[in-house]
Amino acid sequence: MSIPTRLTCATAVLTAVAASALAPSASAAGTVEATLRAWTAQHPGTGAMIVRLDPGGGVVVASHRPREPFIPASTQKLITSAGALTTLGPDFRFPTRLYTSAGARLRGRTLKGPIYMQGGGDPVLATGAYARAELDGRATLLARLARPLKKRGIRQVNGPIVADESIFDARRTGRGWLPYYTLYSPPLTGLPTNQAHAGNGQAAYSPDPPRASGQRLRAAMKGVGVGHRGDVRTGRTPKKGRLLATALSPRLRIIAGTMNRSSDNHIAETLLKGVGAHSGGRGTSAGGARAISSRLRSLGILAAGDRIVDGSGLSRQNRVSAASLARLIATADRDRTWGRALISSLPRGGEGTLVRRFRGSARKRVRAKTGYINGVSTLAGRVVSRRGDRYAFALMMNDTDISGAQATQNRIIALLAAGAADR
Repeated sequence: MSIPTRLTCATAVLTAVAASALAPSASAAGTVEATLRAWTAQHPGTGAMIVRLDPGGGVVVASHRPREPFIPASTQKLITSAGALTTLGPDFRFPTRLYTSAGARLRGRTLKGPIYMQGGGDPVLATGAYARAELDGRATLLARLARPLKKRGIRQVNGPIVADESIFDARRTGRGWLPYYTLYSPPLTGLPTNQAHAGNGQAAYSPDPPRASGQRLRAAMKGVGVGHRGDVRTGRTPKKGRLLATALSPRLRIIAGTMNRSSDNHIAETLLKGVGAHSGGRGTSAGGARAISSRLRSLGILAAGDRIVDGSGLSRQNRVSAASLARLIATADRDRTWGRALISSLPRGGEGTLVRRFRGSARKRVRAKTGYINGVSTLAGRVVSRRGDRYAFALMMNDTDISGAQATQNRIIALLAAGAADR
């Protein structure tokens, strides 16, 4: 069956990416198509879709099994990012709130009663030292909760600090994870500080993340001149508590960039649960996956065969087709709100997870998300050629030859950047 490669209707890009029967454009593909075919001839466990995003519609440059779902590895974070940005909005901020009980009293400069640290699923709540060392300063500093106490005239709190992580469920790992995957992500909680690490750097994980957050709050209070007498425990905030302070996270667009540049698994899994909690559902991995799947299907991005299990891509149960990922990038390329935030969140060549990928002009012309777990190497994103033609691509190599897969990916991107498939 012959289907034209150039489409001019309003949904041209989405239709082009979805249609597996599309033949490469007559001008195209040449070396791009040949490079892909040379790989797939020996490595058939590959899904690939490369689309030139022409003003009049999308043109398929090359493809291989584009609609078949494959294991995405960390390109799953594109799904998580798009789901969060489209559901919550690029300017959404996660709140962490500080309450006291209705019966607490201020006597002089002493607050007598408990204070409740209510988590909002902020993945970048941190001490100043951790924020500088691990998050490039893009964090919600604990001092933002402590300073308002001092501004209220409080110099001493006599009562327990209660850490409330109840916005999320108590599960500390992602769905579908093998036991050793905990090496690649700290324990999950609705009230993480320092990404649930025990110290101010990425060393050991905290054995009790919410309680550690309460202890760090106490240290932050001391740092601004507010003393504390009492224990630190976990529990729930009373419904009639009195609000003392609110710390808002950086905007979601900033958090997405922090996650995607370094492929941060903990942020991805926290965002997944956060989408569930803040979109009216439950703060669980399953709840977040349902919300994201529903949203992206409503936008025509995900297909029926795609399966969202976790947020980071660690789970081997995730399944996403190359067509769906290319469709996501193509849709983002046209959108000036969430789409611009998504594309901007991806590292360029020479940055983040692409620090050792690509050479020459390709380094500055590509923004992409890598993916790697055992037997899987993936890459998806956007390339802009020297003359300005834009390409959405997804290369899903479910194959044990990781070095060969990456070399093929690099070659294809270099060709696109050089204009080998330009109009």
